[in-house]
Amino acid sequence: MYRPLHHLTAIMNAVRRPQTGWVIAAACLMSTSALMASGSLPHIMRPEYFSRDLLLFIEGLDLSDEQQVICEMVFEDYERSFNEGVDNMKQQVESVADAVQQHGDDKDAIVAAVLMPIEGWARQRDVLGHQLVENIRVILDQDQQRAWTAFNRRLDREKQLPQGTLSGESTNLQHVMRDMALSPAEGSPASEAMLRWELALHEQLIARTAASGEGLRILDQIRSGSATTEDINRRRRELAARVEVRDVTDTSIEEIAALLGDQGSAFREKALMIGYGRIYRPSAVARLFDNAMKSDKVTSDPALLNAVRELYGQYRDELGELQEELLRVTRIWEPELESAKIENRARQVEGLSRLRPEDPTRELHAERRTLDHRYAQMLRDLLGDDIFSSLDGATRFIPRSRPQDPGEGLRGDPKGNGRLSPTGTGSQSSGSKQKKGTDKNTIGRSTGSSSPQPRGDD
Repeated sequence: MYRPLHHLTAIMNAVRRPQTGWVIAAACLMSTSALMASGSLPHIMRPEYFSRDLLLFIEGLDLSDEQQVICEMVFEDYERSFNEGVDNMKQQVESVADAVQQHGDDKDAIVAAVLMPIEGWARQRDVLGHQLVENIRVILDQDQQRAWTAFNRRLDREKQLPQGTLSGESTNLQHVMRDMALSPAEGSPASEAMLRWELALHEQLIARTAASGEGLRILDQIRSGSATTEDINRRRRELAARVEVRDVTDTSIEEIAALLGDQGSAFREKALMIGYGRIYRPSAVARLFDNAMKSDKVTSDPALLNAVRELYGQYRDELGELQEELLRVTRIWEPELESAKIENRARQVEGLSRLRPEDPTRELHAERRTLDHRYAQMLRDLLGDDIFSSLDGATRFIPRSRPQDPGEGLRGDPKGNGRLSPTGTGSQSSGSKQKKGTDKNTIGRSTGSSSPQPRGDD
């Protein structure tokens, strides 16, 4: 098991030694913190390939049994070399931390000395990854070699696509096809559209990697951690590249869905649910309708079942319109928010107030919650309390009745005060027995008490 945080702790402990002095320790910790903030140090402490990736090579290249055995050995050798490389790097950092006194109070020189073995390991890690891939490539036969280009694109997708930060940026349409057991015939319009997505995405992933600064030397990444013009421009380029990756996939979702016939709608819904989960994941009300249409008490009454289906269709129509608007606004809002964060870095240096853009999706999400509760109430009115309350997930949509004193409602006076109703309406709050001379309208409404709950069927 790989524990990158364990390795980070060891490195930071190495530069905290008393003999290094306050200046040295501060400089080293400053560099380590900057690397952790940029993601570089945790990144190089993790292997590029794990044993679970072996299956990717086996399936993607259709390896024979003999080839699989060789691949297992290649992965074992990679894991051993990776662990040895990390251990050597930590020892070198400790050795440097013991010898940096010669740099005096020169923080830049101290940081450079401490980061030299870390930067060396970063290069070695990349070499180990390339060696693993090449050691597998050399054992392939001619047919597998011809399939290598397409497999290499797939390998890059599996490794780089999950690093997205925007909604929809990490969606893998091949996974959607696999999960839905869809396999367009080779040469079909849908298959050609998938190939166009792969090629365009591969190009944009390369651009995103270049723009993200992963190719920078570690010392350069630390220096770019400040809000310099160069750093601001790099972050802008990275954001633009991320938007391009997202847009390539979003555009392909629409194109491919239109070519999948009867499966197109389901493909689009699943792909958007993966990329924009907050918008498209099934709501509690959708599950409530599903449970209702499976309930024996509903299915035994064809007229009632048809009425539930019709109401659910109305809900789906209204929800669909709201989801489309949320999707449109989210695609605009998220890049705007990230852009504001970038601009705030420069504004902070200049002493200007921070930009605080208002989230336009907040009101739309509130509107969706209102829609859900409205249709839950309509379903309750249609089914009646007995059937509705028996459904899984219905409890959250049933107003809570106020607690009563034991026996309350059984001692109602001739005028009916305190009489118990099915929903609890008319009962007094626990511990709030009416005292002589107390206004009945104030019972249960003392300071801090809530107003009586409305009837559930109002």
